[in-house]
Amino acid sequence: MDALSLLIDQFRHMAWADALVFSTITGKAGVERDDYILAKLRHLHAVQRIFLDVWFARPLDPRVADDLAVEKLVLFAREVHAASMLFLETLTPVELECVIELPWSKTATEKLGFTVAEHSLAETLVQVPEHSAYHRGQIAARLRELGVDPPMTDYIAWIWRHKPEAAWPCSA
Repeated sequence: MDALSLLIDQFRHMAWADALVFSTITGKAGVERDDYILAKLRHLHAVQRIFLDVWFARPLDPRVADDLAVEKLVLFAREVHAASMLFLETLTPVELECVIELPWSKTATEKLGFTVAEHSLAETLVQVPEHSAYHRGQIAARLRELGVDPPMTDYIAWIWRHKPEAAWPCSA
């Protein structure tokens, strides 16, 4: 499997896992409106959109998802995932190696106390599913605290299921 195919699978898995999380919380009022879960969902989907905007050299809006209720957030996430897949499907292996600048790299340098290294487009494409998985884990822990069994969203579970497409909640 080549790098581009693996990246496409990573994004397909991410969409499937995100949709599964939304399906788990949709219709459960105490869960849908939980401040912690909403904050994590808004953040992880805003970050997905921000990276997409970086790749397309569009203006960034870090607050793009701040006020979205679950129903609107599902629609927002679906749109970001669809646009990300369209972007990935146009890439060539050569483009994956291109250095891409993240606008917040200078801030990271100041906060971390060292000069951050350059990174390729491929490396930023790896970052997005990794970041999303991290926050889905936090959401899973919170779901357990609320008495809800979190869905199994592991990459290997997606493979075991024969790599299904995302099944977004119908209420959205």
